[in-house]
Amino acid sequence: MPRLGGVGFSGCLATRAGEVFQMEWKISQIQPWFDQDELDATASCIDARWLTEGPQAAKFLARVQEETGARHAVLAPNGTLGLFLAFLAADLPRDSEILIPSFTFYASASSAVFAGLRPVFVDADPHTFNLDVSALESLVTERTAAIMPVHVYGQSAPLDEICEFAARHQLTVIEDAAQAYGVTYRGRHAGTWGDLGVISFFSDKTITTGEGGVVLTNNTALYEKLRLLRNQGRPHSGTFVHDSLGMNFRMTDLQCAVGNAQLGKFPQIMAGKQAKHARYVDNLSGVAGLRVMQVQPGSNHVPFRFALLSEHKDEVATALEHAGIQTRGFFYPLHLQPALRQYSRGPLPVAEELSEKGLCLPVHHGLTDGDIDEICGIIRDVHNKR
Repeated sequence: MPRLGGVGFSGCLATRAGEVFQMEWKISQIQPWFDQDELDATASCIDARWLTEGPQAAKFLARVQEETGARHAVLAPNGTLGLFLAFLAADLPRDSEILIPSFTFYASASSAVFAGLRPVFVDADPHTFNLDVSALESLVTERTAAIMPVHVYGQSAPLDEICEFAARHQLTVIEDAAQAYGVTYRGRHAGTWGDLGVISFFSDKTITTGEGGVVLTNNTALYEKLRLLRNQGRPHSGTFVHDSLGMNFRMTDLQCAVGNAQLGKFPQIMAGKQAKHARYVDNLSGVAGLRVMQVQPGSNHVPFRFALLSEHKDEVATALEHAGIQTRGFFYPLHLQPALRQYSRGPLPVAEELSEKGLCLPVHHGLTDGDIDEICGIIRDVHNKR
């Protein structure tokens, strides 16, 4: 079957002198595993003439809730809005502070700012790339109300330490588990340790619905607030009595039908990602000037990408892209983001080093062993010539 997708799958949009063009890659960064299952699932929605949240959404939500072990769950249009919805439900004091790792995607902080909070950025652990727990104590003030652990690149942050710290300081815990579907810490799914947790189903995630997300909680009171907030202030659609303020944070049955097909493949998707990651590690073992992300003890690993640090990052990326292999850098630190610099309290050297030296490589279903061997051969050649 031909590869399904467009920009972001078989190619990407780039700019040169203000011109937008599409670049095709021999090996792309992202390629969801779509086949006849997803086509049949979406066709069934169209045949049923049910496109908004309905039976497919209910089935998808129930399966996600069962597999994560969350007591309650609600769907969201995407991970970013899922975080914003979680903040609205948490109802934290306006202008209070939330501890957020600087090494994460922009949405972790932007959702907090839109919810009226002030991010306080935490440096990263140099080995796992998760937030540095040892730095937390010095950042707490009388205005600190919450903490956001982010589970980076398909592994969990040290949730027992973070939750113990939060309990000691009476902080709300909102987990950004966007990249962590299937990830557990000490046997418990990421996103279910804190007060609220959010998983994304964006196109590059382990399980995808194109766009989409889920908010998890074990707190019944928070769940009831989430239900009203996401559905125009009413517990059920079809009524015009709105008991509270709310907005539309729903998904569609079309998206959830794709999600149900994806969930049927999840064991194979996870095993495939793990095998590809292991092949990278074996291929690159012993290469000087190169370091691979370590997995947090107690966490399993469902690789989001193959994440490495190279002393010759720019040369490696150039060589790979000249060979038609799409690369991607690491997150640009939040404390250096133009729109977030007002919240910066100074340098965070580990997050800055990760951004300078980090490179992400694909681990998707369409990647072959030969592709990985070719990628690793190019990387070894660059490093061996130095």
